[in-house]
Amino acid sequence: MKKLITCALAALSFHASSQANVVYEWQGNNNAAPFNITLRMEFTDAAFDAGAVHVRARQYQFLPNTGLVAFHYTFPGLAQPVSYLPTERPFGEGELLDMDIVFEDDLTLSGNFKAIGIESHVFMDSVGSLFTVTNANSDAGMTWAGCAPWTACSGATGVFRQVPEPGSMALVGLGLVGLARRVRARRGTPPAL
Repeated sequence: MKKLITCALAALSFHASSQANVVYEWQGNNNAAPFNITLRMEFTDAAFDAGAVHVRARQYQFLPNTGLVAFHYTFPGLAQPVSYLPTERPFGEGELLDMDIVFEDDLTLSGNFKAIGIESHVFMDSVGSLFTVTNANSDAGMTWAGCAPWTACSGATGVFRQVPEPGSMALVGLGLVGLARRVRARRGTPPAL
């Protein structure tokens, strides 16, 4: 039992130190193009606690204190991803990000954004937490994402859900181990190591 308590305390201290950022990922929920897009946003805990993030970024701006840590968007094909790391480097030539995001109580997001990269862009708006791609395109084309060549693509819907952090997953695992040990102890089965 002492080992279990020691492990729990260690996991809790790991959990507290691992809470640096909050991550959300796109989960599409219809069969409209663009297909198979990947969109991941990472925010500071302070931004999450404040309840919203507002970013107006233009090329060459360095914006380390907006609450946005990372933004990454890709789709199937050969195009260069739209990827921003505003806490680490300035926005590049031609890059733009307009973002108004609200953190909802059900661990989803609502709001809108326009992200423009070197050769691709994606615009999304939400009604509640349901986001819709209103415009996506790429200089390299988006045919592998189900879009006609050189034509703006829209219609995919989905939500952004918070990704559980590793510390939380460790605590869940530790709890399951403790529960299994307790059940075995009640049955008279020696606990496994």
